[in-house]
Amino acid sequence: MKNNNLLASAKLTSKGQITIPKIVRDTLALGVGDSVIFYLDDKKNIKISNRKDCKIESDIKKEQIVVRSGK
Repeated sequence: MKNNNLLASAKLTSKGQITIPKIVRDTLALGVGDSVIFYLDDKKNIKISNRKDCKIESDIKKEQIVVRSGK
């Protein structure tokens, strides 16, 4: 299993919300009004990405949405 460095953590509120830590916002170049997406990679890891950096396509054969990173 590959080691990953912890970048940040966040606490879930009673409404199911989190604040995206500044280091994550900076890393993803997120600004006010930007959207983020959460998706599963091929290894079932949950990923977060800046919406504007991704292309989202429908894969009819697999009945799923495919996220392709623009970077």
